[in-house]
Amino acid sequence: MTRPVPVALHHTCFVVRDLEAAARALSDSLGIGPWNVFTIEPERSTVRGVERQFSFRVALTEVGGGTYELITPHSGRSVYDEHLEQYGNGFHHTCMVYPTMEAVREAKAALLGDGRTMLQEWSGGDVFDFAYFEFPEIGSPIELLFLDPEQLPPPDAVI
Repeated sequence: MTRPVPVALHHTCFVVRDLEAAARALSDSLGIGPWNVFTIEPERSTVRGVERQFSFRVALTEVGGGTYELITPHSGRSVYDEHLEQYGNGFHHTCMVYPTMEAVREAKAALLGDGRTMLQEWSGGDVFDFAYFEFPEIGSPIELLFLDPEQLPPPDAVI
């Protein structure tokens, strides 16, 4: 079986305690923005293999053709809470995007078949599906993502 290959590096993510303050600071200091802020409430989610509901807030901005992402926990317990407790604000993951829902699900199955550890996964129906996998070789997780941007709702806020 041929393994699905990501089509692009989608974003670099930092987990922060105060999403708005971090986005404003980066805008003020680096001139990047605007930041589109969304509250994500997955329909189905697992954390370390256990079904668990959680939500998070995410701020996204484009920088030179790439995307910069900030995340803060919103409700429930997730790997974002764990990261903040262990490391505080900081780099969390990079994200690889796949062209279809089927491709990202095949890629997730292939990594599980390789014995990789899935840290967290969630689904938003046919709009998105993604998961974090441990990659100790680089010291951080890698996210696998399918996202249909045409089905995204408008942002909750713009900073």
